[in-house]
Amino acid sequence: MVLEDLTKSYPGAAKPAVDAITMEIPAGEIVVFVGPSGCGKTTTMRMINRLITPTSGRITIGGEDAAALDDVTLRRRIGYVIQQTGLIPHLTIAHNVGLVPRMLKWNKKDVSARVDEMLTLVGLDPGQYGRRYPRQLSGGQQQRVGVARALAADPPIMLMDEPFGAVDPITRARLQDEFLSLQKILRKTIIFVTHDFDEALKLGDRIAVLREGSRIVQYDTPERILADPADAFVEGFIGAGAALKRLHFERVDSLAFDKNAERPAAPESVEPSRTLHEALDLMVGKGLRSVTVVKDGEPVGTVSIDDILSRVVSAGQRDQVGAP
Repeated sequence: MVLEDLTKSYPGAAKPAVDAITMEIPAGEIVVFVGPSGCGKTTTMRMINRLITPTSGRITIGGEDAAALDDVTLRRRIGYVIQQTGLIPHLTIAHNVGLVPRMLKWNKKDVSARVDEMLTLVGLDPGQYGRRYPRQLSGGQQQRVGVARALAADPPIMLMDEPFGAVDPITRARLQDEFLSLQKILRKTIIFVTHDFDEALKLGDRIAVLREGSRIVQYDTPERILADPADAFVEGFIGAGAALKRLHFERVDSLAFDKNAERPAAPESVEPSRTLHEALDLMVGKGLRSVTVVKDGEPVGTVSIDDILSRVVSAGQRDQVGAP
């Protein structure tokens, strides 16, 4: 998907709400829009499915000009999940999930099978939840239903507008994990809006840091943004502890195992492809000072808490002096 000079101006406004944003959104990736309130994140997203009509600019999806599609056809190709789920309160969960397939004239048997498949996919037993109404579900369960409904017609693109923002932190973390697990299976093209930079780091394949008018300050992978923020505005979003946050992206095999060869094997092990954060979590959780690194079933060295903390200190010093 490509946005070309996409602009939204409102009569009487001194500045455009969205000012000529241009970006490419790779197929099968999660691209997160993050920025302060009022910067145009949601307006940009809603222009993609034409819930807001662009003033000017162009959107192409798979090389096809979105303007050539009528509103209904366009929106049926794009799943949409919002913070408050948007479930229809007087319809059962099964009817909510099956709404778009029914609009597309699927036969009843196929709709029923798809509803069961989607509810199962998001961790809700169709037999237990299908006949309930939204008010009978918790906030987290309603968000799962919202995701199931957005996926029901198998759209290639999904728009998600702060979908986990209205639930408690524990439920939010669990929904984020489940969402990432689903994405590994489905590989949808997803545009995700949030004001939470930590959520952007966790979920995004790429992050677009936006300021007023949806102007792109930096558009890159989480790793690159943490390692090389474009300016003070981006640094403000990253906040304190950038070096610690990088542990989510640096792999165990980024450390030199040969320096650890003299250490005895630890009782717990990690693969070289695991992140330093995961290795640190394992050590802290098990009360260990080190873990064995195992590749293809063979130990290749050990990683200790001190190794990881040394990496954090080193990265922190580089951040302070602005070194690469």
